[in-house]
Amino acid sequence: MPEHFDLEIFRRKHFDYRDGHHVAFFGPTQLAGKTTTAYQLLDVVASAERPAITLCMKHRDRTIARFTRELGFRETPSWPPARKFSEIRALGGTPPRGHTLWPPQTLTNVEADNARLEAEFTRAITWNRGHTPSITHANELYGLIAELNLRRLLTAVVTRDSVAGHGLWYESQKPSGTQGVSIPGFFFNSAEHMFLSRDGEERNRRRYGEIACGISDTEIERETLKLDPFSWLYIRRTGPQWAVIDAFDERLAA
Repeated sequence: MPEHFDLEIFRRKHFDYRDGHHVAFFGPTQLAGKTTTAYQLLDVVASAERPAITLCMKHRDRTIARFTRELGFRETPSWPPARKFSEIRALGGTPPRGHTLWPPQTLTNVEADNARLEAEFTRAITWNRGHTPSITHANELYGLIAELNLRRLLTAVVTRDSVAGHGLWYESQKPSGTQGVSIPGFFFNSAEHMFLSRDGEERNRRRYGEIACGISDTEIERETLKLDPFSWLYIRRTGPQWAVIDAFDERLAA
């Protein structure tokens, strides 16, 4: 049976993150707290020496805006961001421990908006691939794959970049994908750390069974079905290890 931890104890004492580890969060919108949990974990691992870039494709998101402020990330509309004197090491400055890449959108021309998002995100991901250790936080994996044509680039990251120190953190509310676009299996069997929430849709739970970690799909499904809202079944591939994480944040109820 998996051990139980609250998120604060887990992230401070048990989340053994190393350069290049990929981290996956799968769960329904409004019932899992994917973005909140991801940021609370980034809070203990992101630094000026291991910076993170969050890719935000939504035109408005209160959770991302709040954690950008709280974690001291710098918001930028394009990549690379304009450098500030206070962030240049040679001048005695300190680079931020992360950026939120948040390109503006017209909201009237979806094709143009998607083209801009794709171009900016491609530049940021490529930058992180060549500047390691680093973390790319893909706030909504399915959207990046299905709407912005980043499937090949993100697949290359998740299959090739870990050894170089580039970690991909990705969230998805629909691991089964849709009839037209599916999430490649690499995203289920390449992450070192996986956070799975309770999901009422059987097709999504079946994707959990693709996680190659030495724990049976039957056990994974049984434990996820026991979870309360805003709790996670955590699986670490190395080991394997598993635990139940109570990640409820009072701000989620506001």
